[in-house]
Amino acid sequence: MRAAQISQYGKPYEVVERPVPIIRDHELLVRVYAAGFCHSDLQALEGQFGSPLTMIASHEPAGIIAKVGPACRGDWKEGDRVGVLNFKNSCRQCSGCGLSKRTTGHFDPRYCDKRETAGFQHDGAFADYLVADPETTVRLPESISMEQAAPLMCAGATVWGSLEKVTAGLASGDTVAIVGIGGLGHLGVQFASSMGFRTVAVDSRAAGRELSTDVPESLRPSLVVDSGAVDAISEIKAFTNGEGVAAVVVCTDSLVANNWALQILRIGGVMGVLGLPAKGWHFDADVMVFRELTIRGSYVANREATERMMAAVDRAGIRSHVTLVPFDKVSHIVDAYRDSNFRGRLVVELAKEGAD
Repeated sequence: MRAAQISQYGKPYEVVERPVPIIRDHELLVRVYAAGFCHSDLQALEGQFGSPLTMIASHEPAGIIAKVGPACRGDWKEGDRVGVLNFKNSCRQCSGCGLSKRTTGHFDPRYCDKRETAGFQHDGAFADYLVADPETTVRLPESISMEQAAPLMCAGATVWGSLEKVTAGLASGDTVAIVGIGGLGHLGVQFASSMGFRTVAVDSRAAGRELSTDVPESLRPSLVVDSGAVDAISEIKAFTNGEGVAAVVVCTDSLVANNWALQILRIGGVMGVLGLPAKGWHFDADVMVFRELTIRGSYVANREATERMMAAVDRAGIRSHVTLVPFDKVSHIVDAYRDSNFRGRLVVELAKEGAD
């Protein structure tokens, strides 16, 4: 099968031929039709996560089940349209597995000490076939194409999971801000609007602000703000009757943007952080303490939350701004990602539905 691997850190992906992977009895083999390129894929390519060389990249796959292991749990069958989350295969013995089983009633591979992470430490989705764990695989509604589904498996699941956490206990009509309107933020604006919140889209870049309104009319933000403007914070405060927003999700690892976001929260507000800055976080302690703010980290959503996200996408018509990249151009994907005119998500197309 075709595959794009990390052969050297900081160098373009190398396209190679690999054998089709052999699944274990409890696993699924997925024929990959589309796979997204995420900011963390760039970080992996640059060596930030210590990913093993020759690892197949990408952790945002969508495709069709090609084979079902004989001991696979669930009613999966060949031909099912699926998306696959990047973490898989709980060991069921470590403290993380024990805690998740005790507190949620099931094992959650996200917190397993020995979990496999496709595209980070184990082979990922820039290949014709991918091994999937049924516990972290979700069915795709027919209304969602493969190229739209792929970004949902990381970008979508990440911002959705954070939104569910930071808005817990809020009421419809409360104000929620999304800071950083790229691939995640574009989805975040639509998700927040579909949940019934008044949504504020924030970006210092004109391209980001424009992208925030390139959504179905019913999902457009109530307010779009240039965070670089001198009156940006006062504009948000005026929009919220002087209070500030109830919650904010920051979809960038910019230290400046994250510290700025604390200032727009109301007393007792919650901020969801999604970035992984190389030099760690630095927050204003005075604002956090005196306004009793909460900073909430969030990993990718689990399968159950991702299924809720898929239902919302299907119901509300949520869509990513997708640029398709043919697989034979995958070695140039970083250049496309770094293009200052690029908006939305890059998705590598490995196959077309109906063409097999």
